[in-house]
Amino acid sequence: MDGTEFINKFNASGVSYSEVYKHCLEDPRFDKEIFKQSAPKAFNYEGKLNIKFEHHRTYYPTFCPFPTHQKQEKGSAFIVHNQKHGFYCYGGCTNEKPLNVAQLVMAMILGVSPEVAAEPKLSKMFFWKAVRYLVKHFGKRIGVTFADVSSKQVYKVDVKQRILQATVDYYHFLATEVEKHVNRIDEYYLEKRFFKYVYTNEEFQEHKKSSKMGITPISKENDRLYKKLKSLKFSDKDILDARVCIRLSDGRIIDTYRNHAILPYVVGDRITGIYGKNFDKNAQAPHFRLAGHYNEQPSIHKIVNSEEFYVVEGDNTKEALKALGYTTVIETMGSNGFKDEHAAEIGKYREAAPKKLKLAYAVYDPDETGRKATLKMGRKLQNISKVQVKVIRMPVLEKDGKPWHLDVNDLFEVYREKAGEVFEKLKKNAISLDAFTFLYLLEKEEIYDYIDARTALQRHIKYFDYVPKIERLFVMEELIDLLLPAFKDFGYDRSEIRSDLKALFLERPELKRTENSQKEVQENLRDSGLLDEDEEEFDEGENLGDDNLNSVGEEENNFKEANDESEGVAGVPPIIGFEIFEKPIGDKWILTQDEELYNKYKPNVKYLLLVNDVNKISSSLPTGTRAIYCDEKSFTKEQVSSISGFKYKYFVEIENEDGKFSGMFYPQEDDK
Repeated sequence: MDGTEFINKFNASGVSYSEVYKHCLEDPRFDKEIFKQSAPKAFNYEGKLNIKFEHHRTYYPTFCPFPTHQKQEKGSAFIVHNQKHGFYCYGGCTNEKPLNVAQLVMAMILGVSPEVAAEPKLSKMFFWKAVRYLVKHFGKRIGVTFADVSSKQVYKVDVKQRILQATVDYYHFLATEVEKHVNRIDEYYLEKRFFKYVYTNEEFQEHKKSSKMGITPISKENDRLYKKLKSLKFSDKDILDARVCIRLSDGRIIDTYRNHAILPYVVGDRITGIYGKNFDKNAQAPHFRLAGHYNEQPSIHKIVNSEEFYVVEGDNTKEALKALGYTTVIETMGSNGFKDEHAAEIGKYREAAPKKLKLAYAVYDPDETGRKATLKMGRKLQNISKVQVKVIRMPVLEKDGKPWHLDVNDLFEVYREKAGEVFEKLKKNAISLDAFTFLYLLEKEEIYDYIDARTALQRHIKYFDYVPKIERLFVMEELIDLLLPAFKDFGYDRSEIRSDLKALFLERPELKRTENSQKEVQENLRDSGLLDEDEEEFDEGENLGDDNLNSVGEEENNFKEANDESEGVAGVPPIIGFEIFEKPIGDKWILTQDEELYNKYKPNVKYLLLVNDVNKISSSLPTGTRAIYCDEKSFTKEQVSSISGFKYKYFVEIENEDGKFSGMFYPQEDDK
């Protein structure tokens, strides 16, 4: 069942749109306090809803439930169309577009701006969540079950995707099932990262499973993943194209990641990239990302309903901010992971709902790489997305006689329970992107004398002119620090420099960014080499932290025994039901995704299997399988069509109207 089919089925079910409107108003997740402010007459003196719901009328006017609506004296702006199946607000809340029943749920229950909900291309990421809400409360009446809407495949699984999934599954198995690897990754995250300050061990284990966290195997040859992928019948070319392995000059193929903690980038049920954090902090490549397989920004759905959001480089920083209570965070998958198309996507949401996504806080490491990334990402957000950007500058301390560039994870180590207070102060002291650019470029000039100072200021003063006047005094003290060396021979003290700078700079007119000035800045920074999209690549000679232990370990054998390593979510096999066979054999199998139905019929139907992962049916069924029979109530036609590798594919009616197993098979249309 696709989205259009669901909406059509709902509209034909007899459930009126008025009933859905009433149900959403009474749902605890609907913010009644904001509704009271805009529509006080929608409530009686006891604070209870005082709205007449006319479920059987063709249409009727009532109070608009959206927080964007101005104060309502009469319940007349919001029209509930029971016959034409739509909701319309004459106050302009939905950009003059009617909403269907799923879009109303998005706007009232899921927190989506009604302007965004009204745009199918923008609200598609929330559609099936809204559908499941409707199925939960009205499913019996509309004749739809969770199985009908549980797994919606929206992309074609290609060989690269299957290799990425197999890679993530393998590394995740080691991190959750092989004791020595479990101990190693737990020690690293719980003792050396922020996790121990916010998670109990049990909570961390759940996080490890839900995020599909992994770890690379230990081997002398560094080819354990390669051998695993070859056992799954992937070709060398496909493995190398997926970039999870590399070929050395002597012809050997080895694993890309060695001695790394692994985190996958996931959009829906698709792996879009892989992040590896080297256990050796002194390695030449402390982290490495395989990103860019797809264009989607993986966490954009976390921010589209908020006025402000945070942009960070990686998943660990995102989790650390989440631990501090900041949940509207997107990660850019490395210093080069935030692409123009990601910024353009955010711009579309800004255009649809201008009151959302107003302000972005950049939270990058304070080292050179992080600051360059701030410039690159900030300009995209400012120029393409039309978002105001502020920079939260993380502290630089000293450790072992060297600069220690703190990230958000490190705040927990340094400040412990006060980490939240420290970050809040850093946020209050955040500066505009132009102020950050001005100070950064002056620092790179390495000013030592008066001539250096004068030429540097002339070159970069154009950025200062766009700094808000209220912010200039704050920036002035840092500017003095940068210029002090130039005045050491003149006997100037700090107060004299401050006085002169105030006279020179503070009265300069404050300019507003235009499209032309943004393009000029973009060109200047690009000419300076500060916007280069350098690939996070390496060659065979670089030290990626190979752990050349002689112990090959037993984890590969253990993993091979665990259903041929094709584990599903968090250690659950993609297909259940083989346990009754000493050795699974058979040329045909009956498949269902309905666990209740499986438990009911399994004792009497030997070849019935429970599918937890549609994408792995082809690789998990025994060799020699010729035909598969898919339960018509739990599989969609699109899902069955996506399964490859079998000569025959049929739908099967496992349960007839009497609640008994019918055994009546009929072929899929394509096979007739």
